[in-house]
Amino acid sequence: MNNNNQDWTKDYQNFLESTQSEVPTQLSQSTHLMIQDLINPNAWFVFLKLLGIHSIVGGLSLSICHQFGLNPFNTEKSLADWFMTVGGHNLCMLGCGVLFVSVSFFAAGYFFSIEEVRALRKNDLLHNFSLGLISLGAFAAFGAELALSIAGLWLLGGFIGGLVSMAAVFKLKGVRFEV
Repeated sequence: MNNNNQDWTKDYQNFLESTQSEVPTQLSQSTHLMIQDLINPNAWFVFLKLLGIHSIVGGLSLSICHQFGLNPFNTEKSLADWFMTVGGHNLCMLGCGVLFVSVSFFAAGYFFSIEEVRALRKNDLLHNFSLGLISLGAFAAFGAELALSIAGLWLLGGFIGGLVSMAAVFKLKGVRFEV
């Protein structure tokens, strides 16, 4: 036991006496690149991660707000019914778009690291608009009947919901806009 303690002390002493030039260049560069990737994540990776979260959370949100006639869980009540009662079809499309996109951004804010949220902040308008268009494409692929005016209202609601929820996520995570 005493011999093991002496070896550890000797290794520690060698570490303290080492200089930067003794660190292998390849190790130093790979560590630098790994830290660089953590600090500045790739915007495409962040968007793909956002898209994955959105596909799960968006699918689940269809259980409480049936959109474009899609009701994958065969639930009786829908938030869309309330939107229709309160403000008609236009409010329903805006409200459902707000809900569908904003819930995904809130979930992403929870699961993303601060660096990923910062990367999301740099391209927030593009991510928001792309997420809305991809969602409409997915609705169409699953058999929803889309009219241009209805889809436009939904997209506007999704864009508004995305902007508001992203602003809240940025505020909660303490991310400021940096150019």
